[in-house]
Amino acid sequence: MKEKLAFGTKVTVAHVLTYILCGMLAMTLFDYQSTVESIGMRPLDDPIVGLAPVFQIARGALFALVLWLIRPAFMERKHGWLVVWAVVAIVGIFNTPATSPGSIEALIYLEPTGEPLNTSIGGTLEILAQTLLFSVAATWWVKRPARHASGAPGSSPAGPGTAKSSDPKF
Repeated sequence: MKEKLAFGTKVTVAHVLTYILCGMLAMTLFDYQSTVESIGMRPLDDPIVGLAPVFQIARGALFALVLWLIRPAFMERKHGWLVVWAVVAIVGIFNTPATSPGSIEALIYLEPTGEPLNTSIGGTLEILAQTLLFSVAATWWVKRPARHASGAPGSSPAGPGTAKSSDPKF
């Protein structure tokens, strides 16, 4: 249970932090303030939008649940982050069953709206960058050996010098 909780916490925190970082950066780079309302999104000063980071805790927990179920597919691989990113990008962005921007379903069913390029291209770049950063950060963090009570690098329950390198394969 302790292992699952640690895994879930690391994945959730990685998601929330990368979501905030990439969202703030994209808002600045792509001037979302001037275009989000024109595509039917809430204004950025809406209280619900202000709570977005809090809602991301639930999304991070859902990511953690799914990644826990598929952890053998990425935990023992040198580039496990790529497996995580492929799953998230393919299932969550391009192949989502919803008609979400950037998805195959949107390409089929949504008519072009004349959406500003900074929103459409910027949004897609933001989502891809955030999921990539999340995949690298979460995979690196969950593979990182736990620090033990002594807190000394290289310490492990089996004794000094028996811990794996603190530079995990990711």
